[in-house]
Amino acid sequence: MNQNISFSLPDNLLGKLCTLKDLNDAVKKDLILINEIRNASDIQHQVLFINLVRVLKYFDSYLLLVQKGYGEPAAALLRSIYEANIWMRWSLVKPENAQLYFDGSKGDALRMIEKLLSRNLAKLSNAPDPEIVREQLRNKLKEWRLPRWDDMAVECGMGDIHAYVYPFLSAMSHGSWLFIGERLLDDKSVSPLPDEKNIEPFIPIANNILRDCYLLCDKWIRNKKLHPLPDFRNLMTCLE
Repeated sequence: MNQNISFSLPDNLLGKLCTLKDLNDAVKKDLILINEIRNASDIQHQVLFINLVRVLKYFDSYLLLVQKGYGEPAAALLRSIYEANIWMRWSLVKPENAQLYFDGSKGDALRMIEKLLSRNLAKLSNAPDPEIVREQLRNKLKEWRLPRWDDMAVECGMGDIHAYVYPFLSAMSHGSWLFIGERLLDDKSVSPLPDEKNIEPFIPIANNILRDCYLLCDKWIRNKKLHPLPDFRNLMTCLE
């Protein structure tokens, strides 16, 4: 099927996206200084910096998608950026949370191994008692079990924001009924072609999440001060 797709966003949306790009570029410039002053042996610094770098890369991708008129896939990326935001704040509740950020990745690997073994899709070689090894795996998984996003958000003070934002971001990621999003306001039509739907409502959310990730990392690494949470009541409207 040959289709010549010509699409451009209206000027008002392009102006708002330029504001996001300017913020993203400014954070990238400051990232160099943050990297120079961070303590590489401080595990909380590590979690903050790694996630801020990840956020910036994902935000570049988010901007590319929305500029091309792909609002739903962009919102799915925004969910990943938001989850990085939760990790950053949750890691500052106590150092053990920051350690779990790294241990949780080990747990994911072990969980995959445990599932493969239980389904006989992999076998242990040179193990005296495979069942003992499986039990050791299960015990380690309990030790490295990650909490639910809901619980992490509540523990780090993001409960209200999470309840307000996460269902819509998840819907865009999973393609559930809420995936229709802004289309509920008109004819409920869906199309694979680019359009301006489900872009503008998420721009203030993108702005606030990126700004919070940056200020959270910057203030903690510079002065060990916790940046206040953004007001979730302005989350859907505020673009500065």
